[in-house]
This record gives sequence, structure tokens and C-alpha cells, in this order.
Amino acid sequence: MCNSPKTGGGVTTTLYPLGSDDNMPVLPQAVPLYSQPDPPRCQTDAVHASPNGAALLLQYNCEDTLFARLLDLNNPDAVTLLNQGYFMNWSPDGAWLLFRDIETGQVWLIPVNGGEWQPLELPAGTYDAAFAPDGQRVLYAATVGLGFGSEMGVLNLADGRLAPWQTFPDQLVAHAAWSPDGNVLAYVLLPDTSIPFVIGELWLAEPASGRQLTLLAEVDAGHGYAPVWSPDSASLVYVHRENPDDIQADLEPLALRSNLYQVDVYAGTVTPITQFEDSLVYDAVWSPDGLLAFTADDAIWMWTPGETAVPVSPPGIHRHPTWLSAPIP
Repeated sequence: MCNSPKTGGGVTTTLYPLGSDDNMPVLPQAVPLYSQPDPPRCQTDAVHASPNGAALLLQYNCEDTLFARLLDLNNPDAVTLLNQGYFMNWSPDGAWLLFRDIETGQVWLIPVNGGEWQPLELPAGTYDAAFAPDGQRVLYAATVGLGFGSEMGVLNLADGRLAPWQTFPDQLVAHAAWSPDGNVLAYVLLPDTSIPFVIGELWLAEPASGRQLTLLAEVDAGHGYAPVWSPDSASLVYVHRENPDDIQADLEPLALRSNLYQVDVYAGTVTPITQFEDSLVYDAVWSPDGLLAFTADDAIWMWTPGETAVPVSPPGIHRHPTWLSAPIP
């Protein structure tokens, strides 16, 4: 979990451990994993834990750019500053990450252990990418510009072959991800428009071609809140926009009012997880054993399926939960 209190003229991001049981530390007494002032005119926008629990990536959203820091949890003093750009995805084993340089548009395959970066030969205009569950392929989404739609395809990392899959003449495809078992694919289609925050369509798709199978739900789109697969591959949790007719919510990121919904990808049933009346709810992330953490009104909440969500941090400055799958050193 991350918090961002203001200190003097700036903001300091601190990462705290929170347990998922009754023995979790009281936050003021918890020992921080990491604490460092945010860069000028920047704020922490997301925290991503590697699947093996060995690294954390902090994504910063700045006034005129994006960049990230990579933190080695086995050596907390080793912090790698990445180029201007944004994190895309971890490899399934946590040894690599995908990162897009926004100055050049290049997508890089970066080893977490500090080795040499490898450029990926993806189409110009690639803006989204994710690993297949086998770690041997990368799914990409690309566009040549506003009004030209998008395409989706796969890069084979072993031989470098590129296989275009689907084109969407009037839509942008985003957040494509295989289910953990690899049996199906899901992605969001949103209108190819200059309006920044719109409502998109969550689709279930054929895993070897991206062909659309089932429209699952309408979801918030444009904010970057990706639907997340449950560990058992049976459902997706997504951000549902509660104020679809509010024009300000189309333009201002903090005007969104939302809740989390869950859709069974085979039965098609949709169930609300949260029922906040006037809140910004986002940052959903599953633990490997089936607990869901999320941010609501700058507090961290936790949900156990079949129960009511409960807060696990004080409100006000706490956001961006993530799960570590290995013990904290």
C-alpha cells in the first residue's frame, strides 16, 4: 500500500505493509518498505508488484510527462530510474517487465536484475502490451493516430515473428489480457475519440485470435483502470461508472463516480462488489488466494468474496494497494 502525504512544498510516497488478517500492523507503527519524495510536479499514480514478490514499480504521473522507478525489495537501496514512459506488464515469472518510452515510442523488454534492455520489434504506435501466460508471447495494441482505429496482434519472443490478429476501424482496444489459465482473452473496446474519459465495452475473446465472443459489460474507460481477472479465471472485476451522463466526468479525471462490479465470464451474471454513493473507487487487485484490495476515497479496502468490503487503512492519503506473493525481507 502506498500513501502520499504532503511534506513541506512537495509530496512523499511511502510504501507500507498491510496484512490480510487480524494480525496486520497498526499503520502508524508499521515499518515502511520505502519512502522517498516524489519528483517535482509529479505524483505516484500506480504501484505494481512483480509476480514473484521481488520488485515494485512506482509509476509517476507528472504535469508534462510520465516516468517510473523500479525498487528491488531484496535491496531497498537499489532504485532504478527508468526513462520517461510507462509500465505495461510483468512477465509471469517476474523476471522481466514491458515498458514504453514515450519520447521514442519504443517498447522495451527490461530485466529486473539490471541486465541489458531489449527493444521489441512491435508496430509503430504500439501503446499497450501484455505477456501471454507462457511468457513466450507478447500481445500488443497499436494505432497510427486519432480517428484511425487500432489493431491487435502477437509477437513471438522466441523467433521475433509478428502476427496481426484483429483490426478495429472505429475503436481503440485496451487492457487485453489472457485469463490466468490461458483459456480465454478479455479486452476493452472504447470509441476512437478525442474525449478523454468514455464508457467502453468489456469483451470476452478467443485466446488464439482475439475474435470477439461475448460482450460482458459496459465499463469505465480512458482512466486506465484495467479489468482484473480472478485467480480462478472465472470472473473479471471492473470499474463501473455511476455518473455516465455527467459531461464533467468525460473531461475531468476526478469527476468520476464509480463502484466495482464483478462479471462471471461464462454465466454472464454481473454483481456489484461495492455500493458507494458518491465515491471514486478504483485500483482493484487480486491476491493469489482470492482476496481483492482496492482504493476508495483515498483509503485501502479489502473484499472477501461473499462478504462486505472493509477498510484496512485510515482515509485521506492511502491508495494504490498491491500484493506481494513472497514474504517481505
